[in-house]
Amino acid sequence: MFVFFNFSLFRRLTLIATLFLICSIFSQQRIIKIWSGLAPGSEAMPDKEKVVGGNIYGIYQPTLTIFIPSKIDPKKPALLVLPGGGYKDIVINKEGYKIANWLNENGIAAFVLKYRLDVREALQDAQRALSLIRNNAAEYNINSNNIGVIGFSAGGHLATNLGINYDIRNQKDHIDSVSCKPDFMVIVYGAVAPFINEVNKYTPPTFIVQANNDEKVSPLSAAGFYMALHKNNVPAELHIYAKGGHGFALRDIGKPILNWAKDCIEWFEVQGIVSK
Repeated sequence: MFVFFNFSLFRRLTLIATLFLICSIFSQQRIIKIWSGLAPGSEAMPDKEKVVGGNIYGIYQPTLTIFIPSKIDPKKPALLVLPGGGYKDIVINKEGYKIANWLNENGIAAFVLKYRLDVREALQDAQRALSLIRNNAAEYNINSNNIGVIGFSAGGHLATNLGINYDIRNQKDHIDSVSCKPDFMVIVYGAVAPFINEVNKYTPPTFIVQANNDEKVSPLSAAGFYMALHKNNVPAELHIYAKGGHGFALRDIGKPILNWAKDCIEWFEVQGIVSK
């Protein structure tokens, strides 16, 4: 028996199914400005922002890309995600969006920050972003007392700066009166050495990841930061893996560095950030 197959109809149905899948994947995502109007100090500056090879240069107006999981963990955790780039650009995909997807897979809301590239402005943007997330916690269905920060490389420096200097800020409006202190931190091959002597008992609980053969950030800085946390009785966990270099993020470059994401989720469980 001959069966007529309508390829035109098949293509249309395939397209519809693909679009539906795309919409399903991205329906929980949106981008928002973190400042009302222009970012402070940017009023007279030209917009020179550009994307090259997937990285963003010349950040003009900072934004948050919001990733809300379809099924959030019962403890309703969230993380502000700070990609690296050496304060020269932002590696938004590898250390931003892919990290957010990984967090969503584990029931954790994620907010990827596109921050300005001056160190002081970057801190201002990170402070503002965390205050904004906390202020809108009910809207995002997250716990306002379970919001952490995760940073990579320069983003790890920024995350640590935020965790240490959360109370040093200028206020522009009521959002800035909301606490920007992270409830916990994840620092992945971050430049933490400048903050070792600033750690105190109020520093947030911290999970630290580093490769022993990192060619850009010495593992000794991670060890020193951990020692300072331990000295001040701050809950902390340090993982220095034998190999991995710098910039591994979630790339599958083999063990042992591949285990860091699993170890991180287990630390979240131990700390009560996510449910076991």
